[in-house]
Amino acid sequence: MKSSEAIATPAARSDVPWWWVDIGDDEARAIVAAIRDHRIQCGPICRELESRLAEELQVAHVVMMSSGSAALAAALMACGIGPGDEVIIPAASYIATAHACLLIGAKVVLVDIGPDRPVIDPAGIEAAVTDKTRAIMPVHLNGAACDMGAIGAIAKRHGLRVVEDAAQAFCSRTSDRFLGTQGDVGAFSMSIAKLVTTGEGGFAVTNDDDLADRLHKARNQGVQAVANNLFDALGFNFRLTDMLAAMGVAQLGKLEEKVDTTRRVYAFYKEALADLPTIDLLPCRIDEGELPLWPVALCRDRERVVELLAARGIQTRPVNPCLAESPQVHCAGRFENAQRFAAAGLRLPGGPDQPRENLERTAEALHDIGNSEP
Repeated sequence: MKSSEAIATPAARSDVPWWWVDIGDDEARAIVAAIRDHRIQCGPICRELESRLAEELQVAHVVMMSSGSAALAAALMACGIGPGDEVIIPAASYIATAHACLLIGAKVVLVDIGPDRPVIDPAGIEAAVTDKTRAIMPVHLNGAACDMGAIGAIAKRHGLRVVEDAAQAFCSRTSDRFLGTQGDVGAFSMSIAKLVTTGEGGFAVTNDDDLADRLHKARNQGVQAVANNLFDALGFNFRLTDMLAAMGVAQLGKLEEKVDTTRRVYAFYKEALADLPTIDLLPCRIDEGELPLWPVALCRDRERVVELLAARGIQTRPVNPCLAESPQVHCAGRFENAQRFAAAGLRLPGGPDQPRENLERTAEALHDIGNSEP
């Protein structure tokens, strides 16, 4: 099965999907084995996946969750964030970053991204801190590393928690450590358009024993085990199933190849589009360990480009709108860099199993479009 079959209806399917990941026999056998062995709920296969992920990310604790969004909410809960508390997040992110805060009653405070990279501006964080601020949630958008040194220093000065949204940054790193492992808690996604997928799913990580205990309770209705019937902390049913975890274990067996292919996709576009003045591939610090999950470009007249690519059977995805545009976030205002990024950003076809010929078709089409600008 290709991911395009999971994220587009047959009528809307394109010759070149914007994301391509193979889910095949290995994953099917793993799921069947889990069912055969009556491994259905959150159990030993989830624990195996947690152990494998902890080893990969070199972190003490991994707690599987039903989604990356659930991991974000559980991370905030584990850090004691609740009603009336303020959480500082970037204006450029997926809506789940804001929704996780709103779900637990916290107030979202938006800060603009930098002019050259789609990650939160530390100077804006410092200016946004109030006596109600309890946490900073940097987002490593598309594998781009936030300045965790500066963010950590701000958090230490003001006594704040740091919850990293690393939903798009699995296996991306700085020279020091993997993204998502440098704050108090990190949250990751394993949805279909991620490097390693369980269809839906996610996990939280920490090196703090007490926070790990709180994460377990947050995903399990406030207790370590529901059979204990002592519900003394806030929690929800954020559990992943063993069936989906089995798929994740199978996917992890292909991780090295997935990482290599993702790097090659970025390298292809970087070379193929280098002389095209109408489109700029978003820079990525590959040499420092960053891993761009999706190839993202800033392009002039994005709507025209999307339309002309679609006419050739090439599917793309605009980057998400600035969070200030979502009325439920209650943060209307001007965030110039985030709004510029939202207006021009475009995800080009990619994914760890995207065929080379699809990349070549896309690059050729972009050159044709650039050469035919009105």
